[in-house]
Amino acid sequence: MSAAAAPKAKTKTPVKPTPKVHLEEAYCNGEVVKLAAGPYDAGERTLVVGPWNMGPRVSPKPNDKRPNLYFVIPGTQHQIPDEPRYNNTEILSLAPDEPREFDVYWAVVLDPTLQEDFTTEKELIMATQETFKPDEDFTFDQVPAAPFLKALTKISSLDDLKKWRRPDGRLPRMAIITAGFAVRLTMEKPEEKQADTTPAEH
Repeated sequence: MSAAAAPKAKTKTPVKPTPKVHLEEAYCNGEVVKLAAGPYDAGERTLVVGPWNMGPRVSPKPNDKRPNLYFVIPGTQHQIPDEPRYNNTEILSLAPDEPREFDVYWAVVLDPTLQEDFTTEKELIMATQETFKPDEDFTFDQVPAAPFLKALTKISSLDDLKKWRRPDGRLPRMAIITAGFAVRLTMEKPEEKQADTTPAEH
């Protein structure tokens, strides 16, 4: 009598990673510009922030010679219903013609009443100079950017905001935090409207 065949081992179906979404647009001086990741140099890794693919991650130290990319949280430009803590607006300080490396900054909203849709670097800087007075029962979870801060930084409580607190207890409506890395992007500037050369009727 032949021995019973050994049961076949079950093959596990590999779980596919959740695809990351490319950020294809940003604001620069109030205008929308189209973005493309890269180009990549040999050995460079992709910078991923939550569900977002931001392109090749480059030199980690900020450099005054590089333009800035602000990742505004929360924002309305880029949204994914399943990942609301990463809803953002991207703002560039400059839109160069050639591929450039951009220092990345988190521009995080601290004031629950700040509802502005930012589109320029100047607006962000002005928001950091404005302040609000938190109520006595104010909690960290009332900070609009709290879910993002908990996920991407070491800031997870009101005590962690002490460096931004003014002597009178007020906080800036927005804080800008160095992300610690840069990305390389290629972009297309908005198309310039051609002057109308049609002769005017008299």
